[in-house]
Amino acid sequence: MSRPRAHLSARVFVLLLSASVPAISAAADLPTIDDPAIQACIDKMMPAKSMTQQLTLRSYDASGLIEESVATLYWSRAAEGSKSRAVIRLSAPASRKGLAVLMVESDSLEPTMYLYIPDLRRTRRVTGRQLATSMMSTDLSYEEFQHFQQAATNSATKRIADQTIGGSPTYVLETLPAGEHSAYSRILTFVDQARCVPVQTQFFGANGDLNKELLATPEEIKQIGDRYIPHHVVMHDRKKNTRTELIMENVAIDVDLSEAIFSANRLGMAP
Repeated sequence: MSRPRAHLSARVFVLLLSASVPAISAAADLPTIDDPAIQACIDKMMPAKSMTQQLTLRSYDASGLIEESVATLYWSRAAEGSKSRAVIRLSAPASRKGLAVLMVESDSLEPTMYLYIPDLRRTRRVTGRQLATSMMSTDLSYEEFQHFQQAATNSATKRIADQTIGGSPTYVLETLPAGEHSAYSRILTFVDQARCVPVQTQFFGANGDLNKELLATPEEIKQIGDRYIPHHVVMHDRKKNTRTELIMENVAIDVDLSEAIFSANRLGMAP
């Protein structure tokens, strides 16, 4: 196995985090959907107000491990008069400590996203074609992170025929991305019906080919209170033959979080 690089690239990133990556997606801001079964599952999935978790991200290619980083995810549900927000902040390696991504729900189909780069000591917006680029040198892009945070928030998402995954029945949601800069023509999300947790997400390119696939490890879906949270997921890039592994630890639900954590002006400051 090759050794991890000494530092992470600061290339633009998704977003997770599902979310989940599914674990991120478990904290997603999902909307009211005109389907009682799906809506009941969403209501069961969601924390009442907030969630935090520690993430270890490991990226692999054919030679083995090439990148490793540690981050903390903060998520806050929308309150009256405000928007849902999510932050991912790197704490390791030391050379990239403080690199952070903020996503704020907006009234448009695309949320507002910001990236803080410690080397430059500044925060900038992430827009347009930047959404399709890599986040933190992983197999995730900003667009995918955006999807995990908003899995079914636009009118282009609908329920299609249920399927069985690993012996368990799942609801299947089909999303047709509306953004002109989207790298995908179609996204399928498979939600375990009994535990109400996303177990698989497939991302299809413009030509209809399966580009990426996100899989939750079944035995690492753990119950916290009355909810189930994936603690290990893997994003596979089927075209590049690479993968990024996400390990979730220290998951805390409905904790008190400072508003300063979600301020773009304070994104460069440790919480």
